[in-house]
Amino acid sequence: MRSADAIHSNPVSMSSLAGRVLASLSTSTRDELCEHAADCSTRLRSTLESLFVNRFGGHHPGFEQLKFLFFVAPLVRRLVIGSTPMSRGVRGTDITFGDLKSWLEWLDALDPLCARMIDLRYFAGVSVKETARLLDLRPKAVVRELRFARAWLNIKT
Repeated sequence: MRSADAIHSNPVSMSSLAGRVLASLSTSTRDELCEHAADCSTRLRSTLESLFVNRFGGHHPGFEQLKFLFFVAPLVRRLVIGSTPMSRGVRGTDITFGDLKSWLEWLDALDPLCARMIDLRYFAGVSVKETARLLDLRPKAVVRELRFARAWLNIKT
């Protein structure tokens, strides 16, 4: 299985590019990212894609754009959770951002691949099919892992 390691073999370090792009954001753009993440992953993905096009001029469409989302997703997760009051509830649930932060840290240690799937799906708006492509998995495996993650979130909170 190729997994995420294959993405790291790119001679241009997409992870450092993604980090620099996020670090260069204005406060208002960061606030917008956080708002979109709390609101809807589709809007968040649209914002991240616009960011990619603005910073890279749209010269790297397709899989390069997906790789950017792969590397930026965990950074967006930290940005969103770090900038939200821990006592604030996650929309439509009884879960607080403090619960979510603890749970994601636990998942990072227990199952990093599943944690990466959560980052891709919910903090970058990447589809199940695209997540499977990035991680060299079958879409059914991604769906199964995401169900596992949601079940554990309900048990642990």
